[in-house]
Amino acid sequence: MQNEEDEVIQRRGTGWFSLILVVAALALGGAPLAGQSSFSGGMGVNFFRYDTAYLTALSATYLHDLGEGLELNLGAEFGINTDENDKGDTVPSFLIPLNLGLNFTFPRDAVTFVFGTGISPVFNFNPDTDDEFLFYMGPYAKGAVRVRVHPIMSLYTEVQQDLLIGGTDWINTGTRFSLGINFALDPLTP
Repeated sequence: MQNEEDEVIQRRGTGWFSLILVVAALALGGAPLAGQSSFSGGMGVNFFRYDTAYLTALSATYLHDLGEGLELNLGAEFGINTDENDKGDTVPSFLIPLNLGLNFTFPRDAVTFVFGTGISPVFNFNPDTDDEFLFYMGPYAKGAVRVRVHPIMSLYTEVQQDLLIGGTDWINTGTRFSLGINFALDPLTP
């Protein structure tokens, strides 16, 4: 019994350290750079490991132009799923995936096609289970379409495929779909 408790404490400590490390990297990576930038907000669904669907209640991404046809992508999502436990209570689980990567943009008049790739750290919180906190990380690839509807606003749809290492199964895949709005932070963005 004591060994199991020690193992749980060790996993929690490692998980919190990983969370702090990733948040610090995001903060340093988000330092202002020269160039145009935009912000995307949306919602969608994350078919995490293809065994649990999480409602992505909030998706937020900072995009920074690095040059013609290339942008930095720093983003995070908040997903929730509920399930009924043995006592009949509704118990939530939370999924917080981050995105750190590059997007290759292909603008065509009012439509921009996007291909992105990078790394995705994922934090999975499962209260009232043996695996309360799980950490995953791995590469992703995504495709998106942005349609300009206003000089500083575009509607977007996006699909992302994740290959994540970690958790109890070690190799995990999943697909994310999202819809939302992209706002240019520089009103003069063409």
